[in-house]
Amino acid sequence: MSVQEDSIATRIAEMLQTDGLPGVLISNRPLRAMCADVLRHLQRAKTPIYVRHGQLVRIQRKEDGTPCIETLTEAALKGMLARAMNVVKLTVKGPVHIAPPDTIVKDMLALGEWPFLPLDSIIEVPVFRPDGTLIEIPGYDAATRLVYAPLPTLRIPPVPEEPTWEQIVDALALIDETIGEFPYQNEASKANAVGLLLTPLIRQSITGQVPLALIDATRPGTGKSLLAETVAMIATGRKAAMMTAPYDDDEWRKRIASTLAEGATIITIDNIKARLQAASLDAALTSSIVKERVLGQSKNGIYSQRATWMATGNNIQIGGDLPRRSYWIRMDARTDKPWTRGGFKHDLEEWVPAHRGELIAALLTLARAWFAAGRPATRVPRMGNFQSWADTIGGILAYTQMVAGFLGNLDALYEQADDDAVQWAAFLRAWHELYQEQEVPVSQLAKDIKSGSFDGGDTTLGVAGLFNTLPDDLTDVQKGDFKRRLGKALAARVGTLFDESGLHLVKARMDKRGGIVYWKVVAGLQVSQVAIPQKEENFEENTFLEQAGSLVVLFIPSRKNVGSEENKPAKPANLQDAPVPERREEPWTHFRLLDVVLTPKGEGIVIQDWPMSVGVRLHETLQTVYFSEPQDILKIRVTSSLYRDEYQQALYSPSQWPYNDPAWTDERLAHMGEPTRAELGFPFPDTPQKQEEGQ
Repeated sequence: MSVQEDSIATRIAEMLQTDGLPGVLISNRPLRAMCADVLRHLQRAKTPIYVRHGQLVRIQRKEDGTPCIETLTEAALKGMLARAMNVVKLTVKGPVHIAPPDTIVKDMLALGEWPFLPLDSIIEVPVFRPDGTLIEIPGYDAATRLVYAPLPTLRIPPVPEEPTWEQIVDALALIDETIGEFPYQNEASKANAVGLLLTPLIRQSITGQVPLALIDATRPGTGKSLLAETVAMIATGRKAAMMTAPYDDDEWRKRIASTLAEGATIITIDNIKARLQAASLDAALTSSIVKERVLGQSKNGIYSQRATWMATGNNIQIGGDLPRRSYWIRMDARTDKPWTRGGFKHDLEEWVPAHRGELIAALLTLARAWFAAGRPATRVPRMGNFQSWADTIGGILAYTQMVAGFLGNLDALYEQADDDAVQWAAFLRAWHELYQEQEVPVSQLAKDIKSGSFDGGDTTLGVAGLFNTLPDDLTDVQKGDFKRRLGKALAARVGTLFDESGLHLVKARMDKRGGIVYWKVVAGLQVSQVAIPQKEENFEENTFLEQAGSLVVLFIPSRKNVGSEENKPAKPANLQDAPVPERREEPWTHFRLLDVVLTPKGEGIVIQDWPMSVGVRLHETLQTVYFSEPQDILKIRVTSSLYRDEYQQALYSPSQWPYNDPAWTDERLAHMGEPTRAELGFPFPDTPQKQEEGQ
């Protein structure tokens, strides 16, 4: 090597190590080799680049200190490379420093697989892992793929590994001091508010999803937004970023996706005015991943959904599937001007940030006490996809004995929010009175409805009655293409039962030549919550319908009776001594309605269990799939049962058929795969002979 060459080599080595950074020499090498050098240097330097759903991302902080997840663009990645390493190129004038070449930057972004850590979301407080351990050290957590990025000023007192009852009582007192003065309507609302405070801290330990917290009040100024801000200030150190409710589902999708793209852990929908109902919101609440097209690009973005959701408003009206995806925190100050109240112990907007560390420690103490005790179970209402959340929060509240009534107002919420069913029931009654069994196309129906808006006669009869009973989302008959909106609304409610009348929509027929669908309203079906055949020979003709928000099963008895058993005396039964009869053991008849099962197509709930046809409503897609092949049915496994204890008492009654029919003995019930009286604790009904003697 000549002196000149040796000098150039020395110069290159010095430039590659400038400022103590690693270096990459741009030379006549394959692009893959130079890109590999860059990746290797980034990995060794532990550069804070992460992989999130097939994209390179980094964590940035906004002006207010909020950490957010940012997808790396070419410009952003190029800047990170320039600050992380030296890039040197040999020219005719000798070695020179250059900016990272665009070819390397583009190649890195296009790789698809990178040696960086996977990232799900950001947390700003210590949270529990699924195994009950606590993430306390800032930085990346490999077990949960979370980055703990607290504010530098946050100081949290030590949380005991096994809290004593004295420590639990102190924690309860501090929490009650924080939110105890809100004017809750009942104990259930207060318990739900404590559950909301706990949710961000235990969110990552829950395998399922978390429902929407409806913070509702009778009057403005009651404290709804303040409670939401208190939750956000404890969880993030700042007030919640409020999002108004869009009126269009497309806008809902965009706002949800853009919020989740930043890694938001607290999402608040504030000051709801109109009816809250959006398919995109329903889907997001029950999904762990949200997919949406990236604005300005022709590709989809995929975002983790691990947020805590809140919505505030006065007398909130919710529709669609949202009632069963929500829990209720209702406030009532019992005054016409609640904003004029005073005498509160603290100004929460100032006091909570000043005591944030102590409040976090108090909440962690309650949760850790429950985990340390072995997660003792308690009875809580069933919440479907949200059962893991309900069991966890309910278990913590029950074990620490803070407040009773968690989720105790769910039935009241369902009743208050069921306006949609009431409206459609009235509309179908008006339809049936006008058309009877006539098959009607959408064009005629839309025309009659519009003419009913000008009818000056009896508003409960004829076309006037049809118009006046229109559901709220269809009342504006002059808006857009009313016929198209009406057709979509009918198609979305085929077979749905809205009340005990049994009236429901069916597609009567379709004119294939003209593409016209004819509709009619049918009545006369008997409704039952559980699929029990009317006679032993009748199970072949059972059919089901699924109502939004609840499950109903219909029966069409076939009358194919081999022999009547109505007048045969029943065998006397002694429930105290009689053993429980053995059940059917065929592998395709071992499920029960409402069992949670794992199928080849995903997890769901059993809504149909016939000898060779099992219907399962999938949690992820909300679609119902049917398994009729033995090899498919044999792969279905029960993961948990919603059938026992208090739930079966809600489904069955000793005064309902077949338990009030002496002809249906426990042996016969067991053979048909139904629970026996001995299992349910029901008395055996009197035979006709005993009933006559009693009279």
